[in-house]
Amino acid sequence: MEPQYSRNSGVHAPLLTTIAQEPDWSLQRLFDWVEGRSLQPLQGLGWGGGQAQGILLPANLTVATHLLNTPAQPNLAGVILAFEDVSEAPYRLDRMLTQWRMSGALKGVKGIALGRFSQCEPPASVPSFTAAEVLRDRLGDLGIPVVADLPFGHDGVNAALPVGVAARLDGDAGLLSVGE
Repeated sequence: MEPQYSRNSGVHAPLLTTIAQEPDWSLQRLFDWVEGRSLQPLQGLGWGGGQAQGILLPANLTVATHLLNTPAQPNLAGVILAFEDVSEAPYRLDRMLTQWRMSGALKGVKGIALGRFSQCEPPASVPSFTAAEVLRDRLGDLGIPVVADLPFGHDGVNAALPVGVAARLDGDAGLLSVGE
């Protein structure tokens, strides 16, 4: 069964503490959504995998991981996940994404959109993969569209992403379109 959400389900967007730093286009995007207008696609870096349509569920990776296998976990069948995070070392990102894989939570997911993973550098003087390398390793072989470097998340532009709306992810062109 496909998850059912409404236009009023919520929006992953700038907070009151950060909204003053958003560029005009990002603020306009938020107001366009709140006022019922369509949104322009977001451009990122496509990793391939073709195209997928599904229900958009944007979230902070750490928070979403803590919901796995709890009563609060949403139905993930047919969704496009949109993840971002802040202040997580690459080994922690690896641990979380490994949990997603091992739990089977990614089996029904149609695509993955990745925003900013800010302040996610490895600890000083510790040999480590980068956050980008971990993301590619844990998500690049799933056989679904993945788009990285999208303009949402902490410490920079946080383009509004509605929760629970139809979306299209083009892993070849690097586009995330919502409300389609």
